[in-house]
Amino acid sequence: MPEQITREELRNLLLNYVPKRYLTQKEAVIYTGTSPATINQWIKDGLRIILFGENSNPKYDIKDLDAWMEEHKTKGA
Repeated sequence: MPEQITREELRNLLLNYVPKRYLTQKEAVIYTGTSPATINQWIKDGLRIILFGENSNPKYDIKDLDAWMEEHKTKGA
């Protein structure tokens, strides 16, 4: 059985929690529930990425991911 966490312990954990705004591709895939191939296609289709340095891996802004998914919603069949 998993160990139980008290309200006080949870409060202490959350007190200093700072959510990440910029995600790696792996994190973006998990966040969006897609695949790396889908993320790569979205980039080709216009999703913006962030490069913090010349040799850095691209990062994905959660706000851009949310906007992209909102913009590309369709009605169900």
